[in-house]
Amino acid sequence: MRPSSVLILAMLALSVACNLFGWPIWPAAILAWLATLRLFRTLPRTSRRQAGTLFAAGSLLWAAALVRGTPYSPLNALTINQSLLMMFAGVSFLTMATPQARADHQQSGSMLGTMLGAHLFGAAINLSVVFLFGERMQHEGRLTRSQALIVGRGFTAAAAWSPFFVAMGVALTYAPGLDYLGLLPWGLLAAAALLALNWLDIRRLNAPFVGYPIEKSALLMPCTLAIVVIGLHLLYPGLSIPLIIAIVAPLFSFLLMPRDNRRERMHHQFTQGLQRLAPQFALFLGAGVISTGLAALLASLPDGLDLPIDHFGHWQAWFALGIIVVVSFTGIHPLIGIATLAPLIAPLHPDPTLLGMLFLMSWALGTGSSPLSGSNLAICVRYQIAVRDMLRWNLPYAILGWGCCGLVLALHAGAV
Repeated sequence: MRPSSVLILAMLALSVACNLFGWPIWPAAILAWLATLRLFRTLPRTSRRQAGTLFAAGSLLWAAALVRGTPYSPLNALTINQSLLMMFAGVSFLTMATPQARADHQQSGSMLGTMLGAHLFGAAINLSVVFLFGERMQHEGRLTRSQALIVGRGFTAAAAWSPFFVAMGVALTYAPGLDYLGLLPWGLLAAAALLALNWLDIRRLNAPFVGYPIEKSALLMPCTLAIVVIGLHLLYPGLSIPLIIAIVAPLFSFLLMPRDNRRERMHHQFTQGLQRLAPQFALFLGAGVISTGLAALLASLPDGLDLPIDHFGHWQAWFALGIIVVVSFTGIHPLIGIATLAPLIAPLHPDPTLLGMLFLMSWALGTGSSPLSGSNLAICVRYQIAVRDMLRWNLPYAILGWGCCGLVLALHAGAV
């Protein structure tokens, strides 16, 4: 194992122990920072620039806040997103349990089956599903428009409800008091609306489609994982969702790993898989610095921030969703919009479920429609699709998806 992998693995183990036994979390956070700083020079240029901007802006906010005598401790900047990093490290092990792509190219899956399969698998193994499905469906290294959109959008829609998406950890972190089980029905409804919109959009193309053949046995892993996490959360409500996932994901990965190449998969995870978390770690750590810096500065103001609104309801959430999605088309990750928005509206004491819905919808729609999101860029680069084409295809989906999410927000407003 390389030193950075050792640091990340130690961070995961120490984070779990700190959460279970009530120990201070800052030692685990220090390990995460050391691993990220050690790998910072190896990050892609875009990741370095984005993370560096967040660190710099957050540091300036903290400097201003400290000069003004903020009551916030700078230690918050180091630890606020530690549960997300713990969860991210745990979820990364699920790639070891990814089923092998079949060599039989004569069997094809349906469009609906492919989309639902990408959604369910993506809910568990996240971005890995893009390559799992893409390698099976590609022809001469290319995916058709229908194939790229059915997998890319189907996968990202799972961010609206899946506990294994880091988006859920973000929502639980930045929406204090959020209850996962109370949020789950609305997240599933939002995901269903986005999936239906995606399916209708692809159907209207009326183009030949070669999909991924889904076997019933293959759905065992994502379904079992979801049931176990929800069951443990019901049995032990004191355990947070990120903590449960950080414990369950590695255990299930070792149990469900294909037997024929276990050693190779474990070797890859411990030598390369953990280190590949560095771009995400840098983004989350930077977002934590700027979010806590903004919160610290606002706390130092004698009368707080005078917002033009005195209430944050479903109309305001819908408007904020549109802004975050628009900004995501410039390459700015929805996490940055979430981390910036959360401390601004905290004085309004918004409904935690509404806030969680906003954050998850922002992630699902923003990453699913922006041609510059990590998943869509991966599809464009690997399967020879022009970014401008991805932009042209996804603009209508972003607009209509914003409308669909607005309907879900309105339904929630009518139910409370």
